[in-house]
Amino acid sequence: MKEASEQLIELLGHPYNPKQVQALLQSFGVKRMPPANSYFNDDIIWSVKASLRIDIYRAPKINDLTGLQYTDEDGWIIGALHFLAPEADDRIKAPFSGRLPGGMTMSSTPDESIKAYGPPELDEECWRPEYSGRIMAWRKPSINIVIEYEDNEINRGLRSYIACLIGCIGAWRNDNPEVYAP
Repeated sequence: MKEASEQLIELLGHPYNPKQVQALLQSFGVKRMPPANSYFNDDIIWSVKASLRIDIYRAPKINDLTGLQYTDEDGWIIGALHFLAPEADDRIKAPFSGRLPGGMTMSSTPDESIKAYGPPELDEECWRPEYSGRIMAWRKPSINIVIEYEDNEINRGLRSYIACLIGCIGAWRNDNPEVYAP
């Protein structure tokens, strides 16, 4: 049987269905997932209990980010899943407790990430306000995988594991088009 994280990742590119996602997160104690309620073409759905963030998009926005051809009838499309640790967001109090694809966990090291996915297409140290660490990214046939490790005084901890449709990380689309662009 596939891990919940793998089943969630299979939902990338499909309409967001709160009951379907809740069923996959039931083993984490999630009893309800909120519906989309944004007036814009994107929304963020949180499951703090599962340490998960889901980015969903309407057709015009996701088509721009991914180069795909969704229609308005497709509704809200799942574009990205963020499996998080407490350092990733103030709302998150515990790391995602399930297993990640490739046999990884939120305590996996950068070397374990490379062992699971091969050499990354992007591997860089970065610094921005309130974050210093290493970002590794892989472009797979229909998704990008981005793993962020945060430097702290004790060790280099996994901060987030993000799976998204090709090109979905719009902020990096211009910075590293060979990895992220559709």
